[in-house]
Amino acid sequence: MIVASRQVDLLPSSEFWYDMAKADTFDLRIADPFQPRAPQRRVMMRGRWGSIPVVSGRNGSLVSEARILPVETCAALSDLITERYREARHWSRYGDLVLDMINQAHTELLWQLNLQLILGIRELLDITTPVSIGRVPLGVGGAGLAAVLRQYDATTFLSETVGRAYTGHDEAYEDAGIDIVWSAHRPVTADSIVSILMDYDDPMAVVLAEYPVSRSRTRQGLSA
Repeated sequence: MIVASRQVDLLPSSEFWYDMAKADTFDLRIADPFQPRAPQRRVMMRGRWGSIPVVSGRNGSLVSEARILPVETCAALSDLITERYREARHWSRYGDLVLDMINQAHTELLWQLNLQLILGIRELLDITTPVSIGRVPLGVGGAGLAAVLRQYDATTFLSETVGRAYTGHDEAYEDAGIDIVWSAHRPVTADSIVSILMDYDDPMAVVLAEYPVSRSRTRQGLSA
């Protein structure tokens, strides 16, 4: 059972979707700390950051507590996407679909907006991996995440590359009998998945791009 776990970010980049496509279960974390300048409310589009307004949420609070004004926030996101992509090659194919996802998201919670967009993009990409939100565990760092993974009977944790900073020396995974495999994804762009939909004939080829020599390694250094 391969499980990947990521934050509920706003229209994230390709590595997020690579992990989702490669996992047997994809866990979304809503109990992580909210960071006003993090991808929870900011997204890279056309090489520039764009952000959506959040009316409550501060450093130290949780992502699950961040609130938005639905009409204003969805209008701001729709305007941002229209401004940056209306001349894109595949705007006629995906533009209205993405805008409809945004306009149908009637929620005051940031994480729920992001979740609805994630589920909508998953459908456009034809990814079938189940998406779940694990129960909030007791514990922090690797111990907390390992507890989440155990909820899914995980045998393998597919970790994004930056995860090396906080999983490489944590014994919680070994104690839980969970191997760590690093993502082999080769980003074609650091932009949002929206750029990939709008610019490429085959978005999933971009999502599934890998380095020629796999960088995926378990903790023991075995090829994944």
